Amino acid sequence: MTSTSRPVVAVNLFSMLPGVDPAAFERFSTEVDRPTCLAHRDVVRRFEAFRVNEAPDGSPADILEVLEVTDWAAWEQLRDTHPTMKPVTDGFDELVDPATVRTYFTHLIPGELR
Repeated sequence: MTSTSRPVVAVNLFSMLPGVDPAAFERFSTEVDRPTCLAHRDVVRRFEAFRVNEAPDGSPADILEVLEVTDWAAWEQLRDTHPTMKPVTDGFDELVDPATVRTYFTHLIPGELR
């Protein structure tokens, strides 16, 4: 369960719907998803997306996203109600297999980078 009063880093893993080329998601992420989300800097602090080349354990995943938000409840409110987010949610629904979406709520382990 996520706290709604502190920053949250969510790591999302998911696959495309059958027949959808992951390159289509790359374009969507670059042109729509990340720019739209990052325009809301009051809620979205960081958003990176990665194409999965290989999963050594064989787990299905085409895309890995790292999303840092100031507050999870604020993110859900933004995602679900702000008019600028409709192209993001529509594009996600058109490309991503919802049965494959896995979200891990994390936090940074403090320490010096080496």
